[in-house]
Amino acid sequence: MNGALEGKVAIVTGAGRGIGRGIAEELAANGARVVVNDAGVSLSGETESQDPAQEVVAGIKSAGGDAVLITESVATFDGGERIVQAALDSFDRLDIVVTAAGILRDRMIYNMTEEEWDAVVDVHLKGTFNIVRHAAPLFRQQRGGRVITFTSESGLTGFPGQANYGAAKSGIAGFTKVVAKDLGKYGVTANSIAPRAETRMVESIPENVRAKLADQGLMPQAGEAPWKPGDVAPFVAFLASDHSAPVNGQVFLVYGGNVVHMTLPRRMKTIYNSSPPATWEPEQLDAQVKPRLLGLPPVTGSLPKKRLAGKVAVVTGAGRGIGRGIAKLLASQGASVVVADVGAALDGAGEDATPAAQVVEEISELGGRAVASYHSVATLEGGENIVKKAMAEFGRLDIVVTAAGILRDRMLFNMTEQEWDDVMAVHLKGTFSVVQPASKIFKEQGSGRIVTFSSVSGLYGYGGQSNYGAAKDAIAGFTRVVARDLERYGVTANAISPGAHTRMTDSVPDSTRDRRKGEFLPPPEGTITNEPDQVAPMIAWLASDQASEVSGRIFHCVGNRVSLMNSPEQGRSIYKDGRWTVEELAGVFPETIGLDLVNPAPPQD
Repeated sequence: MNGALEGKVAIVTGAGRGIGRGIAEELAANGARVVVNDAGVSLSGETESQDPAQEVVAGIKSAGGDAVLITESVATFDGGERIVQAALDSFDRLDIVVTAAGILRDRMIYNMTEEEWDAVVDVHLKGTFNIVRHAAPLFRQQRGGRVITFTSESGLTGFPGQANYGAAKSGIAGFTKVVAKDLGKYGVTANSIAPRAETRMVESIPENVRAKLADQGLMPQAGEAPWKPGDVAPFVAFLASDHSAPVNGQVFLVYGGNVVHMTLPRRMKTIYNSSPPATWEPEQLDAQVKPRLLGLPPVTGSLPKKRLAGKVAVVTGAGRGIGRGIAKLLASQGASVVVADVGAALDGAGEDATPAAQVVEEISELGGRAVASYHSVATLEGGENIVKKAMAEFGRLDIVVTAAGILRDRMLFNMTEQEWDDVMAVHLKGTFSVVQPASKIFKEQGSGRIVTFSSVSGLYGYGGQSNYGAAKDAIAGFTRVVARDLERYGVTANAISPGAHTRMTDSVPDSTRDRRKGEFLPPPEGTITNEPDQVAPMIAWLASDQASEVSGRIFHCVGNRVSLMNSPEQGRSIYKDGRWTVEELAGVFPETIGLDLVNPAPPQD
């Protein structure tokens, strides 16, 4: 058997069925020896049967290829290590990792259980980390390797009822961008696929929802040929081959005979406040955000001096930095505030009641109302307790702002499971843990404001932050879905990508700071300061009744500027009426989709 992958060894997770099966067979047909990984579970993640995966191995062997089966779950760190070791034990090397394993536990956010959240995030997002993390040292040492992950339009654009799945899939996109930075210098590429295909996941979608997706072009219309799972495989094989060496850190939409490059998020429009001290006032945002950023009519009519009077807000991470500024500004606008902060160190260690207590005191001295909550956001129980604190102290809840965060930066090939888990627990699960119980209240009362925190680290990928970048892009995807889940109940959900001098940014080494300077989001003219308090006005505005039409958006806020960020969009594309081959893709890609692609971390000699 000869082909573009002759001599290569590949791991394909979720290879027993659907898209993963097609990929395993395609890689083998192109000469790769394949580790077929599948835990043999049902769509919901429950034990089912190994027969399909065994059939894949048998089929590859009968066609003259070589494959082995390993049934380890990707959802554990040790399981990921054993899957990678299986490639070394069976074939003495590893060149390609494809992470296609997945499950579904769909539920509207206000009904979603902690177990449904954890199960989906563990298989998709942590499952991707577990495999790629153990492959990374090998790829670094041999100065070569291919990482192909699977994201989804559910996270990139937001599909209702999939807060867990959308978050995980958007997080995978962010993770992949960081991996591209961490490993690119060693000749390793990392790219992500958003597939469309008729799989058992798609077959589980109700008919009424399928019809709506078809109308949006996200599924074939009735009577049209289905998008087959195997149609995705040739482009994966292309990315796995030497033909794709310059292609790194990209996201592609693949279905039928279509391959589409998805652009990175970008600043669509920006507003500036050039009047000293250049900190926005709510009235200024009234006049500019809607007409200049969103193309909506400006806020009109007389407004109360304190536009959040009578409102109750929860602000997590409110003891320091950006969260502190938000809590104080919401209070100055009339809101009663739950200042939620465990008082942990930057890396999440320890607890200290002092920061939250000080913010409560500062708010009280200015005539506002505030109480502290010292519950951790890292568990659903902790999030529920924070929400209960608001209801017990103030009798209602109107606003949730999830600014809590920690850092555990490390290059992927050195990152520990604990460093991954801790960052995910505070940022991603910490956002879910507060938003989920709050969403029940918001749904019942027919109103509410949710403001979450993403980051350019996830939107664009910063080296050394695969945990943080994954969590922050996951939050963006989560927010898009929550906006869809709650829109009919008068609830909005938006995300902020902040820029400010905080203890997080102060912890970044100068060498790293220099590498990132000007990357992707260079400071435009008119920048004055990057103080943490300057992020707060936009959050206060989004929390107000004047922002009732604004939902599912991401805003980049730093200093005197506010920018509207777009979601990933379709860029250049290629199409073939029929199935591609690797050679055909290699022939047309450089002069079509690949024409303008920039490798964010080219190999170094």
